[in-house]
Amino acid sequence: MAKQMEFMGIEYKEGVLDAKMSQLVRFAVNLAIGHEYGAKLHLDRARKAGASEDEIWETAVYALRPVAAQVRNFAKKIISNDPKYGGGK
Repeated sequence: MAKQMEFMGIEYKEGVLDAKMSQLVRFAVNLAIGHEYGAKLHLDRARKAGASEDEIWETAVYALRPVAAQVRNFAKKIISNDPKYGGGK
């Protein structure tokens, strides 16, 4: 049963997501911020909640996408402004 909660001024219901989905989301967030302990903790909990290896890898890719896009965009900016690569004209 979902429980009414508040976090940093945001009211929400905790428990709406099933245990597996909740742990997969937490795993992805911890991967994205590079928090090893949290990633390992929530990976273990996701597996215990029934997450398959396919679900775990899909979740990992979702965590990677924003980071990869940020690196790509930064690289494009740096390279496009570098005269060595034809930029900055």
